[in-house]
Amino acid sequence: MNDESRPPYPVVSSRHLDPPATRGWRSLGGPRREPAELPRLGPHQVAVYRVGETWVEDRGGLDPRSDTAVSATSVSVVDKRRNVLVEAMVTIPSADTDDFAVRGRFRCTVDDAVALMRDGGPPEAAEALASYLRGCPGLGDEGLDYGAGQLTEARKTVSARVTAYSLTEPPRLPGMSAELVGVELLTPSQLRDFHKKLEELELRRRQDEVEQAVEQDRKVREQEHRQQLELRDKRHQEELQRRDQEIELQLAEQRAAYEREQEELDAGQTAKLGSRWALLRAYRRKELTAEQLADRLSAAEQEVRQAEERRDETERALLERLSTLWREDLVRDTERADRRWELEREQKIRELEAMREDRLVRSKEQREDQLRREQHQREDLLRHERDKKARVDRQQEMYFELYKKLIQEGHTDTTPINMQTLLERIVGAGLGPDAGDAGKQLENGDPIEGEALQDPAGESPSDTPADGAARVGKDAPPHDEDHDSDTYDIGDVGREENGY
Repeated sequence: MNDESRPPYPVVSSRHLDPPATRGWRSLGGPRREPAELPRLGPHQVAVYRVGETWVEDRGGLDPRSDTAVSATSVSVVDKRRNVLVEAMVTIPSADTDDFAVRGRFRCTVDDAVALMRDGGPPEAAEALASYLRGCPGLGDEGLDYGAGQLTEARKTVSARVTAYSLTEPPRLPGMSAELVGVELLTPSQLRDFHKKLEELELRRRQDEVEQAVEQDRKVREQEHRQQLELRDKRHQEELQRRDQEIELQLAEQRAAYEREQEELDAGQTAKLGSRWALLRAYRRKELTAEQLADRLSAAEQEVRQAEERRDETERALLERLSTLWREDLVRDTERADRRWELEREQKIRELEAMREDRLVRSKEQREDQLRREQHQREDLLRHERDKKARVDRQQEMYFELYKKLIQEGHTDTTPINMQTLLERIVGAGLGPDAGDAGKQLENGDPIEGEALQDPAGESPSDTPADGAARVGKDAPPHDEDHDSDTYDIGDVGREENGY
């Protein structure tokens, strides 16, 4: 394995595609995919789209408006590199308490991406190849004859069996070809380091996936936000055009009313001019004096000027009112749009902060779980050492009690016992130069010098009752019924330690 986390192989990613919505002004355009919905392909990667019951392979550059992109319900990215090294690992029991780990290296190539997806090929080649190794006949029994110190012999045997299995029954994966290139056998310590490294790489890969998902979600949300802003701008422009049309209609109506008023004013002026003519005719007939004519003409002109001033003032007030209303409506619409955008931005910021905190909490919990597992492993090792020491102490104590019982019952009076060897057997320490040989004789069950001697009569030690009392182990005769049945009972643990 490399130090960096590898992406999944052969299926890099898979996701479901929702039906696309229609695009264009007022949904008049045809349906099409957004570029963000289509996967980005790396070197030697292809996309496989599922369209109904068929599968279509694409090497990049698919048109978002094409029938394949619009009708697809899912898409998967497949890695088509050749001779990709894939590792698969299984564990087998050993002669010790720990297990061996068999790691196989395979050279894999995706021959047909469509067949891989259509026939249900494995998304992870490592898992499928691990299942293939578990199917090797007799692989689980190969490590039972070897311990941790016989790793070389076990490695040769396991490698030969797995290699023969791969030659007779090579792995068969839909749309893929796999070839065994090597077999390794790992010790328990190497296996623990390997699993720890795998867990760290898996955690790093998941963190990268979460960060990529967050980044992709952020880009999608930004694109949706831009689309919403464009849609709102378009609606705002349409609303402004509608208001402009309404204002133009109002101005046209006011202009028509103004024209009618002008006509009425013109009619009034005509009537006034007619009266002037009448005044002039009256003046010519000498019915009015020059002063009277001047006064009346001045009064008529003053009335006309006042009417024009009233008309101009009414028109200016009307235009100012319309302009004020239009500006107020525009300001209110702009403030509402800015407020909605600010609220949506704050909501998205809160969601991103919540996702980031959730990711930190999950990472912290995973670290705490890892520390707890390591603490439990250390406690198990300490407990195993304490149990082993207790069994050794119990064995020495049983030896001591057994010989003490023999001495108390007087069996040593008729059968001499080498006290040097007895003490070495009890305390487990050498008291003389020949202590090592005597201890080995006791462990092998051989008679020790001084333990069994012939009596003066020349009878065999096996004919005397004392010899039967002195022999202990699998050759000793059964005890008398008069003795207590628990006198020489050393327990299940003692029998297990001494092989009884």
